[in-house]
Amino acid sequence: MRARVVGLTVVGLGGCALAVALLAGTWPTPSPEELALDESFETVATGEGSYLDPADLVPRTGAELSRSVRVSGDEDTGDADDDTVVWTAQTTTSDADGTLIDTGVTIACLDRRTAEAQPCAAESVDGEPVDVAGLTVAFPPDTQRRDHDVWDGAVRQALPARFAGTDEVRGLAVLRFEQEVPEQAVATVAVPGEWFGPAPDADADDDAAADDDEPAGDLSADVLHSGTRTLLVEPVSGVVVTAEESVLTVLRAPDGRAGPVLLSGTFRSTDATVADAVARARQALDRQDGMDDGLRWALGGTGLALVVLGALLAVRSRPATAQPGEDEPARVPVLTA
Repeated sequence: MRARVVGLTVVGLGGCALAVALLAGTWPTPSPEELALDESFETVATGEGSYLDPADLVPRTGAELSRSVRVSGDEDTGDADDDTVVWTAQTTTSDADGTLIDTGVTIACLDRRTAEAQPCAAESVDGEPVDVAGLTVAFPPDTQRRDHDVWDGAVRQALPARFAGTDEVRGLAVLRFEQEVPEQAVATVAVPGEWFGPAPDADADDDAAADDDEPAGDLSADVLHSGTRTLLVEPVSGVVVTAEESVLTVLRAPDGRAGPVLLSGTFRSTDATVADAVARARQALDRQDGMDDGLRWALGGTGLALVVLGALLAVRSRPATAQPGEDEPARVPVLTA
């Protein structure tokens, strides 16, 4: 009797395991992905815009521009460990003729699971120690549908990237995030005053007395930067599949006069960059699916084995059924007088 109870219990456990295996495919599972210590990839975005040529200080308009970001992980640095990666992002902006417009290098220590920047000795921007914050060149594995703080290298701070819905890129379901970088001064530089034209309150008599050939002198001008950014992110891997960024960097004199445009344009990910990002995201999805399938097979196999074992125990413990006539007392005829 006891063996039968045990057998039925084992059958019940096996049935539960089979049910879990069948339902496991419909449940969201935590992503096993982590940022790679030795990560290496490059993104390229192109567009049309204007800039001040740094070689001859001549404004260029209607130029074909390109911005590349090369990301590499340094697994041998002391700040890298099981929980932290150290990634270097080298950004280069140039025109179609190869003229270098701008370049920058950001080193950040990132949490391997949340992708958020962590304090460390290595973090810097263009060789200057800086407290990098928020997300940088990747979103976290298992990205959630909420706002995230994303680092902007120009203003050197993390600003909100608002969750703006879902989309699809080459068959991949992605999340859309939109970020706005309000105009703010990011540097102060000494530049020729003639770049800004006459002061709005200049006295006419003073202008008449001034020597036209005399240089206006240098001004301490503010460098103002603003922009917007749209990021489409595959949520399981955290890979930014495609991006669009509009930037405007200009000079402004202390009295508010507008100066030359240092850089203005809209950059969009190239087809090759999107294809590479999609491939990296699909690799992560394949790894996720492999783990899910393994879990379902393991649960299914265990459940089936328990059902069979429990059934055998229950059957073997059942008492044998007596055949008709067996174990009946023999009838002895009674003689009567």
